[in-house]
Amino acid sequence: MQQTAPLEIGIPVVDLAQMVDFYVTVFDCEEIRRADIPAALSESIRVARDGYVNVWLQFPGGEIVKLVHPPTAPKRYPRPQYAAEKTGIAYFTVYCDDISGAIEVAEGKGATMLSERALATNDSGVKLAFLADPEGNVFEFVEV
Repeated sequence: MQQTAPLEIGIPVVDLAQMVDFYVTVFDCEEIRRADIPAALSESIRVARDGYVNVWLQFPGGEIVKLVHPPTAPKRYPRPQYAAEKTGIAYFTVYCDDISGAIEVAEGKGATMLSERALATNDSGVKLAFLADPEGNVFEFVEV
């Protein structure tokens, strides 16, 4: 297989407007497309029973997050204490040049700090922090 486009990841969301604002503001994403996916298609591909709105947000590095907003809000599941306690995608990582500023912007838009804040200010040369977006999706900032 030869990959022909940047990686895309789908994230079901409850509050589409809030999550678009969060990803655009915090990660400097650009909305590149929005589409109403009809129920017949969404059910046949097993994404949602009654259709959904799909918003493609492109990160500065080219990666894409698709925010998936079905008419019936998706269920929220409790996050485990440790990311590796369950299977599936646990978090995504975004490399940045100013981790303190990135954390400040993220928290200002409703993110919750999950890791020890000291990890973002240590002297190891690599700074990192884990946070959750307003709907609980976990991400990591890394500054090298």
